[in-house]
Amino acid sequence: MTASSIYATLGLSRNPFPPTPDAGSYFFTPRLEEDFAEIVHCIEARKGFVLLTGEVGLGKSTLVRRLLDTLGGKKCHSALILNTFLQDSALLSAIQADFGLAPSDSVEQGLARLTEFLIAGHQAGEINLLVIDDAQNLSVESLELVRLLCNLETGQEKLLQILLVGQPELEETLATPELRQLKSRIIKHARLSGLQKDEVTRYFDFRVNAAGAEGRLSIEPAATDLLHRATQGNLRRIHLVLDRCLYGLASTRASAVTADLVQRAVYDLPALGDEAVAVAKVTSGNHSRKAWVLAGVLAGTTATVTLASWGLVSQSGGRSTPTAVLVETNRPSETARSTASAESQASRFSPGSVPPAAARATTSGAMPSPRQTCEKQLQAAAAPDEVVHVHRLPDGMADSLKLSPRLCRFSVDKESWVAWLGRNNVRQIEAAEQATRKVQGKLKSMGLLDRREPDDGFFGSKTGEAFARFQLQHGLPPTGKPDELTFLLLEHQDASPR
Repeated sequence: MTASSIYATLGLSRNPFPPTPDAGSYFFTPRLEEDFAEIVHCIEARKGFVLLTGEVGLGKSTLVRRLLDTLGGKKCHSALILNTFLQDSALLSAIQADFGLAPSDSVEQGLARLTEFLIAGHQAGEINLLVIDDAQNLSVESLELVRLLCNLETGQEKLLQILLVGQPELEETLATPELRQLKSRIIKHARLSGLQKDEVTRYFDFRVNAAGAEGRLSIEPAATDLLHRATQGNLRRIHLVLDRCLYGLASTRASAVTADLVQRAVYDLPALGDEAVAVAKVTSGNHSRKAWVLAGVLAGTTATVTLASWGLVSQSGGRSTPTAVLVETNRPSETARSTASAESQASRFSPGSVPPAAARATTSGAMPSPRQTCEKQLQAAAAPDEVVHVHRLPDGMADSLKLSPRLCRFSVDKESWVAWLGRNNVRQIEAAEQATRKVQGKLKSMGLLDRREPDDGFFGSKTGEAFARFQLQHGLPPTGKPDELTFLLLEHQDASPR
């Protein structure tokens, strides 16, 4: 079966997920639409220098093509430089050639000829735009040439509009002292990011319907979740996976992309890397690793509110008996499950009430269990508005946690568990921003979050991706969402994971 026949089988006129930029069917997220409108305005208002950065595969080249298409009917002449391994005078010659000018014998002559061309265009009411793609490859000398081009102006407007497009390394280069003059001329910096999970389904529908599906094809919610986690919202990766999924749909005459189909596509695509495959493997086993929450400590809370309870526990105040919260990350054996259930029931009762018979070990004179001993230690150290959190630990992680009056470990049927004191989430909203900054700083120190990302106290997509990478390294489901056990392991990262 040929590629064209596969798409025809699905009722498509073309490939909705091509490997090359497709500006004809451009999907705008709200943030991207805002950035795009600002870039267009800066160019049309002749404000000068615009910067566009983003990781590989986020759609920089597609945005540039969409931009050139948008400006094409507005008396805009553009020069698009794709070969950024040209440097200095060779780069200037390429710019001249793209504007239809003859090459010059020297840089000075080339600048003079280009200036004459730009002045004539400005007098004719034209916009001249220079776009340099993959600008992270430019040398400092070539970027200094770009600065000279920025200086070509009238009293009110720039003669040449410049759009530098590159990977995040370009930001590092522009931050060097020798290029501070060029950086000061940037009037708009747009940073591209991956799709959010709730945008993936809309993106799928938009692309397949633009290719003629007319609502006949869909993607299941579980498939969307797995696709987003395996690709981190990266458009190029999404295209690779979904293009492979279309082959599966055509072979089975199905109309809905399933999680199983996405999983098999991820396995078959080494270009996605080991991390994406690991995400798919973890997801395939989630039926035996699904988290359950007894006291609802995370139910209905935002990521920021949950973060607020991490690392901000007061060391002073009165004492009270906290309510115990059991949050299990892996199902224990039947014996462990029944023991944990009975003990969690006992821990939810205040000292004056009578616990169920299954949980009355300490009141009947029996030897307290390791868990009861652990909880009693924590209750003695608890401050008002604190709760006891209890989790089963991933294999090999027990020794990385330092014991303290506020943290203890115990075993149930050879499984390691940890209990610790933490604040109740309800009253932690005011501390959320500070706690999120602490998480961001910790992730940066471990190399999991780009140091160039701001410590803004906002648990956004980049912080979530770094959070998921940490979870993956430590044998936890890489949800990218805050949970108490991940916070605990993150706080004790003076020890390396095993």
